[in-house]
Amino acid sequence: MRKLVNVFGMMVIAVLFGTAFLTSEAAGQNRRDIRRANQLVTEGNQLYNQRNYTAAVEKYAEAIVLVPRNAGAHFWKGMSHEKLEQLEMALAEFDKALTFGYERPLDIYRVRWRIHFARKDYAAALSDVNNGSALDADNFEFVIARADLNFVQKRYNDAIPAYLAALKKQPTNGGIHLNLAWSYYYTGNTNEQYNNAKQALTRGLQNPADAHLLIADAAYKLRRYSEATESYKQALVANPDNYEIYRRLADLLRIQNRYDEAISISRQALTRLSSTGQASRELQGQIFTDLSWYYSLNEQHTEASEAAKAGTSFLPNEYMAYTNLCRAYNDLNRPEMAIRECNNALRLRPGDGETHFYLGYSNSLLGRTAEAERNYRLAVAGLEQFTRENLTYSDGFYLLGNAYFANGQIDKAIAAYRKSLDLSPGFPRAVYNLGFVLVQKKDKAGALEQHRVLTELDPKRADQLKKEIDKL
Repeated sequence: MRKLVNVFGMMVIAVLFGTAFLTSEAAGQNRRDIRRANQLVTEGNQLYNQRNYTAAVEKYAEAIVLVPRNAGAHFWKGMSHEKLEQLEMALAEFDKALTFGYERPLDIYRVRWRIHFARKDYAAALSDVNNGSALDADNFEFVIARADLNFVQKRYNDAIPAYLAALKKQPTNGGIHLNLAWSYYYTGNTNEQYNNAKQALTRGLQNPADAHLLIADAAYKLRRYSEATESYKQALVANPDNYEIYRRLADLLRIQNRYDEAISISRQALTRLSSTGQASRELQGQIFTDLSWYYSLNEQHTEASEAAKAGTSFLPNEYMAYTNLCRAYNDLNRPEMAIRECNNALRLRPGDGETHFYLGYSNSLLGRTAEAERNYRLAVAGLEQFTRENLTYSDGFYLLGNAYFANGQIDKAIAAYRKSLDLSPGFPRAVYNLGFVLVQKKDKAGALEQHRVLTELDPKRADQLKKEIDKL
C-alpha cells in the first residue's frame, strides 16, 4: 500500500554553450580531436534536450573515443542511459565521470542514488546521499532520501527522525506525514500514527486511501469504533476493490453488534469483486465463511448454515467453514450433523478450541456427558491459547467464557466475559451469559446490573435473564 514520498524529480538541461567539457588532464590531447569531441558533446546535448536519448548516446560515445577522459561526455552519456533505463550502463558512465574529475559531482549523486535505490542497493544509495549532503547540507532531496532509505529497510526508528527533519523543510507535504504515519504504525505509536494520518489528509494526497486506512486502524486500536467505521468507509470509496477493507469494516461492525450491516458489507464485497473478476474461489470461500459467522450472531441460523456450506465448497481444505457449519447445525438442533462437521474441522485443525466447544455442546444435546466433558476440557485449552495469541478479538474471550462455564470454572468464565465486553461493549450474548453466571454465583446485584444493560440492548434476553434472577 505504501508509496515513498514523491520527491521533485531532478530536471537537468544539457548546456549547449559555455561548458568546459575537458579537464586539464586532457590538455595533451590532439587539439583537433579536442575540438571535434567538444562539437560532438554539443551535438549530443542538443539531442538530449530534444529527448532523443539514443542518438545522444551515440554522439557522446564518439566524443569519448576521441578523448577517453572527457568527464562531461561520460556524465551526459550516463544521463542519457538513465533516461533510457539502461541503469548498469548509466552507473558505469557516472563512475568514470567522477574518476575523471567531473566538476559538478552533486549532479551525479542526485541521479545515482536513485539508480542504486531502484536496484535495491541501499548501502550504495546511502553513500551517494551522504556524499551529496556533504556538498549541500540543506538539499531537501537528500534529507527525504535518507528517510526513505531507512523506511524501505524497515529501520522505522531511524526513518522517523529523518522524516521529521524533512517536515521542517516542507511542513505542508502530505506525503511526508503519510510516511510518518506508516512509520509510527510499524513502531506501535498509535497516537502519532493517527495524528500524522489526519495531517496527511488535511495537507492533501493524490490517493487518500492509505491515510483513511491508517486513521481507521488507529481509531480501532484506540477503541473509537464509530470513527474507525467511518474511516474504513472512506477508504472503501477511495479503493473499492480492496477486499481487506471490506473484511476489516465488516468485523468492526461485528464488534459494534451491527450484524445486519456486517452482512451487507460482506455481500457487497462478494458482488463487487465478482463483477471485477477478482473473486477467486479462495476469496469467495473467505467471504462465505465470514458471512456464516455474522448470520449466526444475528440468529439467522438457516442462512448461517447455507453460507457455511458454501464456504466448505469453495475451501474444502480449510477448517473454519466446517466449524461454523457445526455451530449452525447446533443452533438448528441437528446435533448429529453438527458432530460430523466438527469432526471435519478437527481433521483439518486438531485441537481447535472453538470447534471442541461446539462438539461438546453437540454431545451434551445427545446426552453423551463424558464425551461432552472431554470436549469442553479441550475447548478450554484451545481457547486459552487462541486468546493469548489474539488479545483484541472479543469473540475469542466470549467463547472462552462459554468453555470455562461448561467446564465448571465459574470465576474464570466471569473474567473472560468481562474481557469480551471490554473489547466489544454491548455484546448481548456476553452480557446475558455474564448475568447468568453471576446468578450461579448468587451475585444478585451483579446480575441485576447486567439485566439493566441488557434491557436496552436486547429486551428478549433481558426478560430471560430476569427469570433466572428471580429464582434467587
